[in-house]
Amino acid sequence: MRLLAVGVLAGLAGLVEAQSVRQEVAAAEALGARTGVCVLDSTGGVVFSHRATEAVAPASNQKLLTAIAVLRGLGTSHRFVTRFVLRRGGLVVHASGDPNWITASAHDPMACFGEVAAVLQRRGVRSLRDIELAPGVFTGPMRPATWPQNQLHTYYCAPTGPFVLDQGVFALRIDPRGQTRTAVVALAGPVLGPRLAGSIRLVDRRGVSSCGAIDRGDSILVRGQLSRRSAAVTIRTAVADPTVWYARMLRGVLREAGIGIDRDAPAPADGPVAAIETTIGPAMLRMLEDSSNFDAEQCLRALGAGCRDDGSLAGGLAAMREQLAELIDVVPKNVVFADGSGLARSNRATPAFVAAALHLASRQPFGTMLRQALPVAARTGTLTQRFAGTALEERVQAKTGWIRGASALSGYVETRNGGSLCFAILMSYDRNKGGLNKHLKRAQERIVAALVRQEGG
Repeated sequence: MRLLAVGVLAGLAGLVEAQSVRQEVAAAEALGARTGVCVLDSTGGVVFSHRATEAVAPASNQKLLTAIAVLRGLGTSHRFVTRFVLRRGGLVVHASGDPNWITASAHDPMACFGEVAAVLQRRGVRSLRDIELAPGVFTGPMRPATWPQNQLHTYYCAPTGPFVLDQGVFALRIDPRGQTRTAVVALAGPVLGPRLAGSIRLVDRRGVSSCGAIDRGDSILVRGQLSRRSAAVTIRTAVADPTVWYARMLRGVLREAGIGIDRDAPAPADGPVAAIETTIGPAMLRMLEDSSNFDAEQCLRALGAGCRDDGSLAGGLAAMREQLAELIDVVPKNVVFADGSGLARSNRATPAFVAAALHLASRQPFGTMLRQALPVAARTGTLTQRFAGTALEERVQAKTGWIRGASALSGYVETRNGGSLCFAILMSYDRNKGGLNKHLKRAQERIVAALVRQEGG
């Protein structure tokens, strides 16, 4: 009888905690957010479910699905290999869709191109007949057609392509110090670019910073104003065509190395020059920890190239659906893939689908890399400021997500008994309710905390 009573009490405690989860979900919906939740334990069993099969825009939680598909399709050891070859007197560059050539990183474009220049110098090459950038299977538009057309100049709408530097953006450092009328403006990356036109006017008022720039192809138009009391600032803006920037920098580095372009120059011997390799890990980290739209879309194209011999956005989306269908057995009809980043409002996912993908991914060889690339509560990336001061610090690894009208948080949480839960929280709300997301983020954190309490943590 005593054992029976203990069992009943334990069951009642579970019901009380489950009720706590339901109350937090109800509180979120009372704010005006239709809230879908699916939680799975380490065996894949359903711990909690609410509107779990309703499809909504997942915002940047789409990156979870992209990352899982890319890691499953390409593998954790995938390497981007950009090959430089001499052919008929010219230098041919064969694209790999490498997303990792970033200023001041381990694969700084100046250093990568400098490696090519050094090989040519050692071979006595002083002139090339031309430079050919061969895109291979990386074809098609630079951005999804479903992206907001009035925001294509922003860093978060950066273009993709066969040849990309600095995640498809250029950075300008604007320094007002020591100046009287206009600030000093200089390219911070890529460091070889078009000429700068226009200026940033300095004003006496404090707190003024309205600096902007636009890539016009042969020049960068700079405009705006900045307080002369301000510290130096850096702005990032999408380039117009990443291949143009790539070609410009390559030619500039070769020119500085004393290697010119002359169509009548003697032809050096044909053959390979250099093969510059990078790994997929850094792109995964930027995609998930930093929520980089560019890296999601560029890796999606690499997935299409590797699995379908089609590095277009369409090829990447087709490969993504194939990889997820093989992992989960079936992709529900109401799940829609419009891009790899979640910026497109036409994406649709269900909490049940996201949670299942997370659970099954955790059991695959690539699961460790996936989890290591996710932000950590109160510590890294987009979770640096979240769950701070709570018992869940460092115990949540999850992807955030927001576009106007959609808010999300999905990932893994550790329980105190050493277990782990996969959870997916997808919310949709009236796009005209400005400022609501900050309340929804707190609601998501309360839901996760209630789930952990339900599991004895």
